[in-house]
Amino acid sequence: MTLQRYFVGGTVWEAEADPATPVYLAGPHMYAISSIGGEVHAYGAEHLVGRMGGAWAHPLRALHGWTLALEAPNGDMALEGAPLAELYATHITRRYTAGPLTVAWTELVAEDAAALLSIVRLENTGAENWRGALRVRAELDLRGCWFGGWEPAELRVDTHDAVAYRANNGPYAGRSAAIASSTPSTWLAEGSVAHGHVALALAPGATAEVAFCLLVSHHSEEPAQEWAHSYASRAGELLAIKAARYAALDAETVLETPEPFLDQIWQIARRNTQALSADYPDLPAYLLAGLPEYPQLFGCDNTYTVPGALAAGFAPIVRSTLAALASYGQRACARIPHEITTSGRVFHPGNTQETPQFAVACWDYVRWTGDVGFLHQVYPLCVEGLEHFGGTLAGGHYPLGDGMVERLGMGACKLDSVCYLHQALGALREMALVLGRAEEAETFAGHAARLAERFERDWWLEAEGLYADSLHLDGRPQLDGHWTVAVPLQTGLAREDRARRALARIEAEWVNQWGLVHTRGAEESVWTLPTGLLALAAFRYGRPELGLHLLRNIGETARHGTLGTLKELIPIGLCFIQLWSAGLYAQGIVEGLLGVSPLAHRHEVTIEPRLPAGWPAMRLRGLAMGAHLLDVHVTPGAVEVLHVGGPAPLTVRSGALSAELAPGERATLS
Repeated sequence: MTLQRYFVGGTVWEAEADPATPVYLAGPHMYAISSIGGEVHAYGAEHLVGRMGGAWAHPLRALHGWTLALEAPNGDMALEGAPLAELYATHITRRYTAGPLTVAWTELVAEDAAALLSIVRLENTGAENWRGALRVRAELDLRGCWFGGWEPAELRVDTHDAVAYRANNGPYAGRSAAIASSTPSTWLAEGSVAHGHVALALAPGATAEVAFCLLVSHHSEEPAQEWAHSYASRAGELLAIKAARYAALDAETVLETPEPFLDQIWQIARRNTQALSADYPDLPAYLLAGLPEYPQLFGCDNTYTVPGALAAGFAPIVRSTLAALASYGQRACARIPHEITTSGRVFHPGNTQETPQFAVACWDYVRWTGDVGFLHQVYPLCVEGLEHFGGTLAGGHYPLGDGMVERLGMGACKLDSVCYLHQALGALREMALVLGRAEEAETFAGHAARLAERFERDWWLEAEGLYADSLHLDGRPQLDGHWTVAVPLQTGLAREDRARRALARIEAEWVNQWGLVHTRGAEESVWTLPTGLLALAAFRYGRPELGLHLLRNIGETARHGTLGTLKELIPIGLCFIQLWSAGLYAQGIVEGLLGVSPLAHRHEVTIEPRLPAGWPAMRLRGLAMGAHLLDVHVTPGAVEVLHVGGPAPLTVRSGALSAELAPGERATLS
């Protein structure tokens, strides 16, 4: 077993885990999935089976993995099965003892290039001279992404004081991967396996440091081998740059609650979101959905994440992600795709709910950022998206096809698709008002009102005290017990008395020790997505204790398996780092618990806290809302806001009270 230590919020978490437990190392241009123990393992079960781990500079995979070993007079030792692994937001350090040597192996991914770095520090704690060598065995694997449409490449191998593999044909042409070290070394290539050898001599008490770099270049004119040498020689500097960036990230937005665990998960959610921010050559910058299986650009994964990512301070990458989805939607008659591979190909054109979800996400972006210029760009696309639902809006059939639950045996019309269509109509009304299109706003409001009236008549099951989760084409409702029973509550479509009745039953029959089960009585696994949506519903209907309990459960995933990553299932399962887990946690804290509702384009914010019983206060420092920066402190009887900075006075509302704050001013509403 390997003892993990994860450092967060001035504390250290500890847990033992199998050495094969994955660890995620990331920069904007590359990520690597390796093991906490140091050995190479095959990760990935659904897409590229056993090939989703390693080092990816999408759309290219460069490395299956590398292992290190020591050559010594008394025998060789592989640096595997590390007894101790220290996990940071920026890197991992594995620690070993090899005879008289202590060894620290640090791995990280650079921030400014597709470069994976290994820094090995050795210290001779013995009383005699030590002579030996450090070996690296790298299993290179130049291949394209899942469903990238690329045939295997023809490779040219160059070996001198480094190893370089360059592709000569097809889409790979000119792309290359090179491995070099910071100190004089010898290299040998055997097919796709590269071997490096560094001779060492250490006197008693002496130390030595060797760095290796894997660097991927997507352009033939770039000297990959030279860059790999340069980055290997600067490995310590690059680690310091990365550490400084994440230290600044941790300090930007700080949560303070009576429960330090919640504050730590807030920090982890922001770290995870940063680590999932990608900038690859064949797509605009976007947020990866989850790893190892889902580095693709996804529709619903990102739209679910938008409010939380904005509340956590990630407006630029959210804008780029939405703009990328909009670009694909423009080419698909306003239909928003579900899944785009990292080579830019559409794999899945989109489920029924994804097009309206996109409109909701665009409005979320505008109300959080005030970016009316972006609204002008996407509004026509969002309006065009309604053409896919013309029959529904005219009073005919509800939206047809799969929604978030992709299960056989359901009715043709899905509950969540109706809910998100209604939510999109509300979002479009607000967009139209911002753009001065009053008649269009009135049209959207009329559609929403008629849809809500029909919905209550057609979907409510009085005997069950719930809404059906699907409807057949003949109007017959069906209840299979899927988690989407919570969606009418979370989106606000449900009539309030029915919502409260449904919430009570869902809490009693759908919620286990970990959260909202996928399908009552049939699939007891708990996902962070449904659990996070139920948490938002609980806050909406005055149940902060339930909402907070569910957010804690999402956070608990960071203490299972790989420490410091929010998983897809609770307590652990599927992707070991999942985007919407971070996004829904952040949204639950800011919009749910703190009750923040921004209108950045109007320089206004409403704050209606839902503190659980017994909480004396909570504070969020560094909340970004467009160009405004706020510190918010709430107690059971008051809301205190410091307008740290902004381009204009900010109107703050809470209940019937309001205040206009110039930059630098503070007000208490009680």
